[in-house]
Amino acid sequence: MIRPLTLSLAALLLAGAASGPDRWVPAWSGPPIGYEPDTRDGKALGRAFKAETVRQELRAGIAGKTLRVRLSNELADEALRIGGASILRLDAEGKPVPGSLRTLTFGAARDVRIPARAPMLSDPLAYPVAAGERLAVSLYFPGEVAPPTHAQMVDIASGDASAELTLPSPRRARASGVVSALELSGTAATKVLVTFGDSITEGAGASKAMSWPDQLGRMLPANPQGRCWAVANAGISGNRLLSQGRGPGALARFDRDVLSVPGATHVVILEGINDIGTVRNPGKDWQPPAASLIAAYEQLLTRAKARGLKVIFGTLLPYQGAAYADAAGEQRRQAANAWIRANAGRFDGLIDFDKAMDQPGQPGTMRLAEQIGDHLHPNDAGYTRMAKTALPQILKQGCR
Repeated sequence: MIRPLTLSLAALLLAGAASGPDRWVPAWSGPPIGYEPDTRDGKALGRAFKAETVRQELRAGIAGKTLRVRLSNELADEALRIGGASILRLDAEGKPVPGSLRTLTFGAARDVRIPARAPMLSDPLAYPVAAGERLAVSLYFPGEVAPPTHAQMVDIASGDASAELTLPSPRRARASGVVSALELSGTAATKVLVTFGDSITEGAGASKAMSWPDQLGRMLPANPQGRCWAVANAGISGNRLLSQGRGPGALARFDRDVLSVPGATHVVILEGINDIGTVRNPGKDWQPPAASLIAAYEQLLTRAKARGLKVIFGTLLPYQGAAYADAAGEQRRQAANAWIRANAGRFDGLIDFDKAMDQPGQPGTMRLAEQIGDHLHPNDAGYTRMAKTALPQILKQGCR
């Protein structure tokens, strides 16, 4: 005989159902890309770790009350052991804030073994974070490892210094950043925009925190209709739509870097210029025709819509004068942009970056005063123009 629930137990169950699970929102992201070929000697950029602590800086795009970090071993064929982990605050000069260090745990344990081809989330930690705040995560690697993640500038110290506020004799190096996301709960954000693309989205050539997604993330809260947004930057420099460039191709990583982002509601797709550019080895590398690029866009659109995401496309920026530009590539770029504009009615928004960044009087050339000199990447001012061009399209999405 099944006895009826007591009043107190029933009330607890109802309260749990009403409150629901914690809602997590990305505050920072760095998608794993794997190893990067070094054209000078054929070896991977970065360095292996051996009985060392690695400190990686993050900058929170939004405020929240509770945090967790996501560690990536998704591109490795072997398990990755973390012997200790912590998080602390950094001041405006990048120095650790006394009293701010906290231990990160995984299933209440200080160390963790991350299986091959898997991510790992830390346990939630009550640790209020302000928008724009700089944080640092320290990870101790007891063995010799070379994690295939997102190479960046990190600080490295010998031994287990994960519980130390200041690293002893740190060495600055370009190496793997195993933290691939910072996620927060207790935030005001109800909409999450994932910006999906290549180096122009990641922010190549920009000063720190001056990519167009970074700037857009700061512009939105200044508008009453923009205070509901969090922006997750899923750009990877050198990324391609249809083949392995730097990092898995867009079709290969879309589920991981967009559809699996917690709370994702919208995506901006700005990808394809690296497929269009001439390739170094025509016999090995594929330079797809415009029809193949368009077919890839259709795939991304279909997959995003199937998950209920709103889709916004960005036109490909001008690139005449870039090292890999040619007349055939410009024809493919124009064809891709023509398809994007002609199909705007099928999307939830269109950001005409091409028009915004075109040099007046020189069609097909990026604004000369707003690029870094390679005719491919905007400078800080160019990224500001991109953010301002994107802003009204995002505000149109509303907060409800």
